[in-house]
Amino acid sequence: MLVRLRTVGFLLLVLICLACGGSGGGGTPAIAIHAQVIASGIDQPMMYIVNPADSTQAYVVERPGRIRLMTNDVLQSTNVLDITGSVVTSGECGLLGMAFDPNFSSNHYVYLHYNGGSPIETRIVRFTMNGAGTSMGSAFPIFSFQQPTTTNHKGGSINFGSDGKLYLMTGDGGGGNDPNNYAQTPTSFLGKVLRIDPSGDDFPADPNQNYSVPADNPWVGTAGVNPEIWDFGMRNPFRWSVDPVTGGFLIADVGQDAYEEVDYEPAGHGHRNYGWSVREGVVDTTNPGPAYFTPLTNPFLTYSHAFGETVIGGFIYRGTALDPALAGRYFFADYITAKIVSVPFSLSGGEAVTTSINSAMDHTASINIGLGVNSISGPVSVSPDKNGEIMICDLNRGTVVRLIP
Repeated sequence: MLVRLRTVGFLLLVLICLACGGSGGGGTPAIAIHAQVIASGIDQPMMYIVNPADSTQAYVVERPGRIRLMTNDVLQSTNVLDITGSVVTSGECGLLGMAFDPNFSSNHYVYLHYNGGSPIETRIVRFTMNGAGTSMGSAFPIFSFQQPTTTNHKGGSINFGSDGKLYLMTGDGGGGNDPNNYAQTPTSFLGKVLRIDPSGDDFPADPNQNYSVPADNPWVGTAGVNPEIWDFGMRNPFRWSVDPVTGGFLIADVGQDAYEEVDYEPAGHGHRNYGWSVREGVVDTTNPGPAYFTPLTNPFLTYSHAFGETVIGGFIYRGTALDPALAGRYFFADYITAKIVSVPFSLSGGEAVTTSINSAMDHTASINIGLGVNSISGPVSVSPDKNGEIMICDLNRGTVVRLIP
């Protein structure tokens, strides 16, 4: 127990590096939500994801490099996968993301995003799951690139878009203010949205690069630009999701000293520059830049560090268990202030309507009433269960929590 408590304390200090500042409140009076612990004793849970071929199964990603199975909400004792020997966990590194192939029901492919090697790399590796959904193997490298020696801002989630292509959002590689301007450098994979096709292979001579570049990527054929790039200007898009209704991306980009932001990108609308590090949120920085191109795309939500300090992206709630007034709201978390929050979400002309943090409902107090000693401490994932209800992974508590009426 003492070892685990020391580990939790260390992780809290490490992840504070994602952002710095104070906490605060404000916003619309919240509709009460409660919570129940579904699983505990998990080693640094990073995300929860449902098996698309069997809704009785869900998986919990553990940061050190394990995948755990939950069957009908019961955490199983045997690991589905253990790659702890290949995963680097210094700083903010680790096993950070997981995605199922669009054709998972037939090919059983699962993709993991983790940091490995020395020097540290970002790695996307494909595994094959058995038919029972209880084990994974046959590691096959898809995409990798070297990271700077700094150990923060490595991104997190990976997702397939509605177009069947794999999207990876990368951080700027670490260091305050993106000192090398990686997020605006066209020959760097850092600070970008990347789009690849893991079903092809444009690099047959390289056993570690087994993907193709989609021909309709925005900068294909442009000299001096990595053709995998879809968008520029990210700082640390740790958690982001694809909305199943619109196909759009909801991108929570962790800020630095002053502002957090959430961006919306309609399906198929790449070639955007979200602004880091020439600006944070919608406020210009003193960083020299320059921006690779303009105009810059505005977030639909920003908030200052008076409200929260490390945005953890979630999804648009369309479940049925919670109060109907919450349907259609975007639920997200803030790691440093341990908040669970929702804001209204709507589209106009295909773009997200700008939302003020003053319209936010802070649900944290009512959620924590029923959790007691398991009150929300370090939320790092907000994702749907099989019914579209809200699941929270708490890194510091080692728990998976479901929000209930």
